[in-house]
Amino acid sequence: MWRGIITRVVMLVGLLVFAATAEAQPIPVGDGYRVVKAGDFNLELFTYKPASYTDGALLLVFHGIARDADVYRDNAKTIADRYGLAVVAPLFDKSRFPSALYQRGGIANQKALQPQEKWVGTTLLRLIEILRREEDRPDWSYYMIGHSAGGQFLSRFAAFVPHQARRIVVANPSSWVFPTLGQDFPFGLGGATASLANDEFLRRYLAAPITVYLGMGDTGGKNRDDSDDAVGQGATRYDRGVNFFQAGQALARERGWALNWRLVEVPKVGHSSKRMFDAPQVKAALFD
Repeated sequence: MWRGIITRVVMLVGLLVFAATAEAQPIPVGDGYRVVKAGDFNLELFTYKPASYTDGALLLVFHGIARDADVYRDNAKTIADRYGLAVVAPLFDKSRFPSALYQRGGIANQKALQPQEKWVGTTLLRLIEILRREEDRPDWSYYMIGHSAGGQFLSRFAAFVPHQARRIVVANPSSWVFPTLGQDFPFGLGGATASLANDEFLRRYLAAPITVYLGMGDTGGKNRDDSDDAVGQGATRYDRGVNFFQAGQALARERGWALNWRLVEVPKVGHSSKRMFDAPQVKAALFD
């Protein structure tokens, strides 16, 4: 075990040096690993590009609470092979990205709104621009999919960070950012983020290409946020996702605004990223 850890540390140090000195390189065919400096952070990236890849889009994959980006990269290979996508799974390690920065995006700290340049979503936008530059594709289109803790991150990203994602698939998170001032951030738009939640913000939020991607069997409590605020969104992860989608529908009807959210459900699947990614419904979640 220790030999593997030491080997990975040596590899990481070497890649940090390489990243600082080498010319940009596109994502290699097959499995890959690299380190990219995006803003203040050196991000470890686990990548995959199918052998048949030509000019497909980028799929950014966001891991769960186990911080296992390599596993999530592997779980997304089925999607990549089926639809001709390049996969990048960033690692948000717990030491540098605790829940306040990962699941909650670094948007608020101690109930105080943080400058946008400190949001982890801003770091992610910098990473996307670096990847576009390295692929020599300045308009490279991208999709996002995150499961569990990664879904929590994408829920906050989709709500607060202006982006160019074709579709943001939020799968089985413990909580959502409901489109209401009646719940404080990170569960709603009140409290620290209330100053942002004007009509323009709400209209943009409802127009965001969000897919609520739910395993209908995701009713267990393991690693689930069951704080009072989270339980207020529903008894289970499945219930919370349905309630979030319905809250968006209700607000869109009330205001006469367009709703670009999509609800896609997977029967007989619980809290499993692999089964959610392998399910045939992932096509509807991402593309249809």
